[in-house]
Amino acid sequence: MNYLKKDCEMFILSEEYSISGFDCGNDDLNEFFNKDALEYSRQMLSQTNFFREKSTGKTVCAFSFSASSIKTTDLPGSRRKKVKEHIPREKSLKSYPAILIGRLAVSKEFSGFGIGSQLISIIKDFCLINFPFFVRFLSVDAYNDLSVIAFYQKNDFKTVFSSEEQEKETYMQKPSDILRTRYMFYDIMQWKNQLSD
Repeated sequence: MNYLKKDCEMFILSEEYSISGFDCGNDDLNEFFNKDALEYSRQMLSQTNFFREKSTGKTVCAFSFSASSIKTTDLPGSRRKKVKEHIPREKSLKSYPAILIGRLAVSKEFSGFGIGSQLISIIKDFCLINFPFFVRFLSVDAYNDLSVIAFYQKNDFKTVFSSEEQEKETYMQKPSDILRTRYMFYDIMQWKNQLSD
């Protein structure tokens, strides 16, 4: 059962439909959704959607996304092959269209019930319905935290780089630098095929 589809309503963040008092346990995400997300929308940088529980009006979860791409020319050979492996009659494109999940969070009150995975499924559906012909991938700069990486892997996302060292080297970071995020991707064709089976 998908709680978000059954017991909640989705809204696009706007002056009329706003988020306040949202607490996912992460100060950075809280500040974005409660204060900054609307300005990002006004500046045409991202769109934020959120789910409210029908019975209480509480904000259950929220996500923002924006247009992006996976630039294969920036990737090491093995990773480039992994990104392009399912593209038939492979074209030598420098990049492939993607939607970037900029922020994603579930309220502390609703955590532990699989809401995050339900939300990922809804985002996959959203991309297929709204961009059926020109968005091949979902991408995310996931917090470099074991539980966050495991969450995305559980939802079939893969790291673009095989190691933190490789990712640091590609983005010209020093080996001693802390890698705050891991670049991950999901092939939406996989979701399309899954739904048609």
